[in-house]
Amino acid sequence: MRVLKFGGTSMGDEHTWRRVLEIIKTYDRPIVIVSATARTTRQLVAAAELAAVDFGRASTMAIEIKERHELLIRNFLDRMNDRNGNNINELTEQCERWIEDRTKTLLQLLNEIAEEGNLTSRLKDAVAGIGEQLSSRLFSYCGSAFGLQTSWVDARSIIKTDSNFGNANPDLSLIAKNSEELSLLSAQGMIPVMGGYYGEDSKGEATTLGFEGSDFSASLLGSALDAEAIEIWTDVSGIYTCDPRIVEDAFPIKKMSFREATEMAYFGAKVLHPSTMNPAEEKQIPILVKNIFEPDHSGTIIRGETGENGKAKAMTFLKDVTIVTVTSPHTRMGYDFLSGVFKVLKDYHLSVNVVTTTEASISLALSSGQIHADMIDSMEELGEVQTKDKQGIISLIGCNFETMEEVSGQIFAAIPKTPVTMISYSSEKKNLNIVLPENLLTSSVQAIHKKLFDRSEK
Repeated sequence: MRVLKFGGTSMGDEHTWRRVLEIIKTYDRPIVIVSATARTTRQLVAAAELAAVDFGRASTMAIEIKERHELLIRNFLDRMNDRNGNNINELTEQCERWIEDRTKTLLQLLNEIAEEGNLTSRLKDAVAGIGEQLSSRLFSYCGSAFGLQTSWVDARSIIKTDSNFGNANPDLSLIAKNSEELSLLSAQGMIPVMGGYYGEDSKGEATTLGFEGSDFSASLLGSALDAEAIEIWTDVSGIYTCDPRIVEDAFPIKKMSFREATEMAYFGAKVLHPSTMNPAEEKQIPILVKNIFEPDHSGTIIRGETGENGKAKAMTFLKDVTIVTVTSPHTRMGYDFLSGVFKVLKDYHLSVNVVTTTEASISLALSSGQIHADMIDSMEELGEVQTKDKQGIISLIGCNFETMEEVSGQIFAAIPKTPVTMISYSSEKKNLNIVLPENLLTSSVQAIHKKLFDRSEK
C-alpha cells in the first residue's frame, strides 16, 4: 500500500485533476491525500481576517471561492462522457450540493467572526480547513466519473489532535485506530480520498496541522498504515539543491536522509512541511517527492542515512531575519544568564534559527516577525541587548565535520567581500549556517551554489 499526496498546484484546475487521476490509475488501490485547490487556503484565511472588520467583503471572497470550484467541476465533468457507466448529471448535482453546503458553513463562520469582532485561533482553523473539505470530496466525485472506485473520507474522522489551534499536535494512537477505516475501504477495492491539513480535537472542533500541513497528514497515515512508501506529488521533479527560481542551475537531488530533508524544510525549503519526516522515519518508510508533469522522473527519495561523501548536499535560505545579541553584565556567562535567555525564548514561544556564543554574550537569529517590545524588555533584564535587522541565513545541508574546513574555504572564496554576521555548525544536524545582510542574500546564494555544487555528484 502506498500513500499518495497531491499538493495545491496539482489540484489547480480541471487539467491537473485529470493528470492526477491518470497517475492514481497506475497504482493498485492507493490511499490518496489532497490539498485545497491552489490559493484557496490563503484566500480563506484572508476572508476570515477580513470578516472581523468587513463582513461584506469577506462574504464576497467566500462567493468567489464557491464560484471558482463550481467552474472547475463544470469544466471537468462537462468533458467527461458516460463511458464508465456513471451518471454525470447526478455527479454534477452531488458536487454542487457539497459546494453549497461548505459555502453555507463558511458564511456562518465568517458571520460568527464578524459578530465577535475578533478572529480567534479556533475560528481561523474552522475556516482554513474548508478548502481541503471542498477539494477532497469534489475530487472523489470526479474520480468516480473518471472510472475509479474513489471513496471520500472526512479527515475529521481520522486525524485526531489536541486543541493547539493553528499547529495542532496529532494523537498518534487514535489516528492509528481510526486509519483501520481506510484499510477496510482499500480491502474492498476502493480508493480512499481524504483532505490533508485539517483534523479535529476531542471536543469536535476543527483543527489544522500548520500551514502546508497536508504533507504531514500523508506521513501520519503512512505511518499508521505501515505503508510501503509515501509519495509527495508536486510540480517539481524532487527536492532541488536550491530554489530553482533563484538559482538557475539548481538540480534535483536523487536521495537524501530524513534528517537532511528535515533541516531543509526547517531552513526555508518549501517542498515539504517540516514535521513530515518524523512519522516516516520512526517506521523507516521512504518518502518520494515526484512531479505530476514528469511522472516517470525518479524525483527524490528520502530514507535513512545515505552514506554520502559528507559534502554539502543542498542549500536553503531564509529572509527577514533579526539578530538579537544579549551581553552578560559579568565578564563570563554564567549558568543563570544562559538559562534566563532560554527561559525568555520558551516563555514567548520563539523558534531560534541560529545560535552563537562568545565568552560573555549570546547571539540569536530569529525571524523578524517574532521580535516585539515585551520580548526585548525581558531580555534586557538579563543584560545589554542589541538588535540587527534585515539579515538573511544561508544553510548548507549535509556537511560533516571532516569536510568543514574544505566547505568553509569554498564558501568564503565564493563570497570574499560579503560581511558575515554569524556562522555556526551543527555536527549532529550536519549543517553549516551563515548569517549575512539580506540585500546580499540572493547574489551570495547564487555564488556559493556555483562554487559548491557539482551536478555529477548528486
